[in-house]
Amino acid sequence: MGQPMTLRQIAKRLVQNRLALFLALLAIQSLFFVTNGLNSVLREPTEGWELEIEPFDDQITPNGYWLIPYFLGFGFAALVPLWAAYHMPIRLYRQFIFAMASAALASYVLYMLFPTYVTKPAPEQVPGDDIFAEFLRHTYKLDAAASTHNAAPSQHVFYALLNMAFMIRFRPRPRVFLIWVLLGALISASTVLTQRHNLPDLITGYLMAIAAYYFGLWLGERVTERLGDAAEAYPMPLGPLARRMRRVRARAT
Repeated sequence: MGQPMTLRQIAKRLVQNRLALFLALLAIQSLFFVTNGLNSVLREPTEGWELEIEPFDDQITPNGYWLIPYFLGFGFAALVPLWAAYHMPIRLYRQFIFAMASAALASYVLYMLFPTYVTKPAPEQVPGDDIFAEFLRHTYKLDAAASTHNAAPSQHVFYALLNMAFMIRFRPRPRVFLIWVLLGALISASTVLTQRHNLPDLITGYLMAIAAYYFGLWLGERVTERLGDAAEAYPMPLGPLARRMRRVRARAT
């Protein structure tokens, strides 16, 4: 019977396996609901701080159409790292995952130690009769029944900016730059224009993204140098169609 693996061996296997890294990130991202639930149990809805920039935050009218980029932000936070697992070189992928995970973990500490909240508008304050306006009203009702905490820094913002930064780093081309800067801007703006966050939540999200980006670059570089596997670019098996497309692109270039 073999010896049980040490914690160091488990960690080594984790960082060498792209799927394991992605699943670990997904588990860390899911802790948002744990911290949100804890804040709803441990604190009153208005216990803590509501960060605002007056009069700007008070003058914003909620708009249901901004739910489109807002919910895109949810999907991209998980789907972009999954896509990157199949395409990015291992060093860059580790840097990406470490940046996303460190931003999330740091935000959870801040949510619990320095609770911030957002006072959502009453449903009748949302103008319009379209489906988006009605859905925005419904989300406010759901928030009222749960917790309004976990506001600053905005996870929507720092996930969007980290996706943007690493996609541009992976493909530093004008078209990629324009697409991801636009997506980052729309997702960031949606957090405020749906009034699910205030402007300081957006600003602190930017600051968290910057700190996590450089931390992820440093840690991913250090881990990859220690493992010595930077040349191993695509360890995850690709399907037949993906392999065929890769060969076509290689011949074209």
